[in-house]
Amino acid sequence: MFRARRIVPVLPAVLILALAASGCGGGKEEVTAAELVQKADAICRTEQAKFNQIQAHPPANASIAADQTKELVGVTDAATSDLRELEPPDELRAPFDAYLESRDDAVDQMKRGQDAADDQDPSGYAAAQTAVAKNGPQRQKLAQAVGLKVCGAAPAAG
Repeated sequence: MFRARRIVPVLPAVLILALAASGCGGGKEEVTAAELVQKADAICRTEQAKFNQIQAHPPANASIAADQTKELVGVTDAATSDLRELEPPDELRAPFDAYLESRDDAVDQMKRGQDAADDQDPSGYAAAQTAVAKNGPQRQKLAQAVGLKVCGAAPAAG
């Protein structure tokens, strides 16, 4: 009984400290404007290299197109996740968040294209691809507003 009384009051304090510690930092890396450009462009450079490798051969059929699109979505999701780990300075937070949102929109369209390819719907696949391409210049402007060069030059989902 004596030990139980001592442990019970300590337990809430331990839980509060554990929760507070797990919430600190959020795992993001605070970066300067120059570091943001350097690190984000490195992420986009890797993403573009993987895109080029995946797209080296045009898909011969809907099944291959779906597989290829799934790979591209995975590459873009991974790159966007890496970009989200960067905590920009306050003055770049809004444009960087807008850029990340535009990437999310592109991934949504890519997933629609993948679904269309899975359903053997060439017009749906083409419409999704067109939507990704159509919004490319806006993504480029958003990236360039942050100062990104490689990300700002990416033609598809970067």
